[in-house]
Amino acid sequence: MKAVIVSALALTAFAAPAFAECDEAQEAAAGKAIASAAASTVAKAVAVEGKQMVTLNTCEAAGKSATAEFKYNFLGAGGLYWVEGVAKYNGSAVTELKLKRLSPNLAAAEAKAGVKLASN
Repeated sequence: MKAVIVSALALTAFAAPAFAECDEAQEAAAGKAIASAAASTVAKAVAVEGKQMVTLNTCEAAGKSATAEFKYNFLGAGGLYWVEGVAKYNGSAVTELKLKRLSPNLAAAEAKAGVKLASN
């Protein structure tokens, strides 16, 4: 019976790292990377011309990898725009960016430019 318990404990020690809430440094790094990636993406429809802000709604990390739900706000020629989405981050770069909701004016700019920014 003791051997089984020891084996089970040994297996849990070598399991893949679980995701935990991001610390302050991870949030800052993820926010900067997400802002850069989101700006590049939305620039297909609207030029980012002013201040930008990223709000992380959730951020879960395992080592250098993180997954975050975010809202990205920026100023463009037509005023204030925003987009909500999910990003996967590894080290200093976003490896996957999925935009889910667009502000009405960004959705209109997306249609006018003939591009598809968001997916459901």
